[in-house]
Amino acid sequence: MTRRPHPRGATPRATVSRALRDLSADGRRRVLGLLVLATVTQLRIFAIFERQMKRTGGPGIVTFELAGSTEKARQIVDTWGAEGRSAARKSLLLDFVFPPTYAALHALACDASSEALAEKGRRTLAAAGTSIAWAQLAAAAFDYVENTSLLLVLAGRDRRAPSVARRAALAKFALLSLGHGYIVLRGLAAVRFRATVRTRGKRRSG
Repeated sequence: MTRRPHPRGATPRATVSRALRDLSADGRRRVLGLLVLATVTQLRIFAIFERQMKRTGGPGIVTFELAGSTEKARQIVDTWGAEGRSAARKSLLLDFVFPPTYAALHALACDASSEALAEKGRRTLAAAGTSIAWAQLAAAAFDYVENTSLLLVLAGRDRRAPSVARRAALAKFALLSLGHGYIVLRGLAAVRFRATVRTRGKRRSG
């Protein structure tokens, strides 16, 4: 099994994917593939609960996450009725399993993007990858705060819980958006790199 080398010019560093450094490229792709499969599977289950909540005439779980006030949270819970509350509770309980899956997937994708950027000489952008990868794990921690707070709301203990849930949800979404943006940036950098290589090749052949 071949050891994946560090990009030229990059120094070995502690990253969230250090445990995968000894994996072959195929092995690493398999791990990422399993994480993608697990993420998609859980999202499909969330979609079932989402439909059940909206079938009552109430909103989905994200609106509940961002309610922010006791009045708005109670209005959502009352609109849901027993069926919607049951679906929301199941969704939140499943969401205690979901964060490790998506956080690991996002973190590894960010770390891979960092390596790819380093290989293309984008060292400043590559250096940000480790922090952004760790931010995906922080997003999972905020998700747990959010889920716990919303379960308290469903249990009738909603004095401060809606506000805490909203702040945690906004932090989670911000960190995940940062990770998504970094991955997209890596894709754009790859496209530009290939275009530059083609242009140089044409100039030399001409």
